[in-house]
Amino acid sequence: MTRESLYFEDLAAGNVYTFGPYRITRDEMLEFNQRWDPLPMHVDAAEARARGYRDMTASGQYTLCVKQALLNEAPWHAAVIGALAHDDMIFPRPVYPDDQLSLTIECLETRPSRSNPARGIIKFGFRLFNQDDDTVLSYIHMSMFARRGTVS
Repeated sequence: MTRESLYFEDLAAGNVYTFGPYRITRDEMLEFNQRWDPLPMHVDAAEARARGYRDMTASGQYTLCVKQALLNEAPWHAAVIGALAHDDMIFPRPVYPDDQLSLTIECLETRPSRSNPARGIIKFGFRLFNQDDDTVLSYIHMSMFARRGTVS
């Protein structure tokens, strides 16, 4: 069943959307880390423990990819024109194998585009968190969305 997409005017400050969980497998995380960010704590559990972690940790880039996989569940794909900014990005806790990550997106504000009436700007708060409700990633995200019934 295909659900109808949400557009700019369907979103309002205070709307909250949650997606997930996504289970982090050791094999997937290790494969990504080895290719894209092979720091010792990302590819070797003993090296990670020597640095104070309980196990090897996910690369921040891998964590962002998991966030994106969860974001792909959002009901506004048809309306997204593009990302404009990511601000105040932090990774306050590590991601470990077997973590269950979920994503909460809060609509913080909306405003029509000043230059194109077929578009609007939406500011979101993103929070990726684990099974213990510990935040592992948070940031402010701004996107450009199409308005319903318009061609962007």
